[in-house]
Amino acid sequence: MSRLVQIGRVVAGTALAASSLAVINVSSAYAIDCSQSFVDNSPNSTLIAKPNSPYRKGPGAACAEVPGSPRSGQANVYCYKLNEFGHRWFYARDLSEPQITGWIWEGNTEGIAGVQPRRCGA
Repeated sequence: MSRLVQIGRVVAGTALAASSLAVINVSSAYAIDCSQSFVDNSPNSTLIAKPNSPYRKGPGAACAEVPGSPRSGQANVYCYKLNEFGHRWFYARDLSEPQITGWIWEGNTEGIAGVQPRRCGA
């Protein structure tokens, strides 16, 4: 085997290993924390959820659904936040099943009644 072929294989192997590390770093930088909850920061804010809209354990579609959801109807909005991807999520309590709290994506809502909700932690 020629010396040039051996060098080419080493360079190709190094490039492949470096690209694999880059993918790992990018995906871990966008991991969503699925264990977030907040106190009621937006009294008198109610959202209308679309039918079969699940509550999630964190503000992201990758987070697990809250047991007992999906629900449809109204929910008391505690607060909202933008997740790592810029999507707006509401932390809310279902009004028909008060033991169900969780995150619902803005795209699964039909609107907000009452005052506009505040940011979580603000």
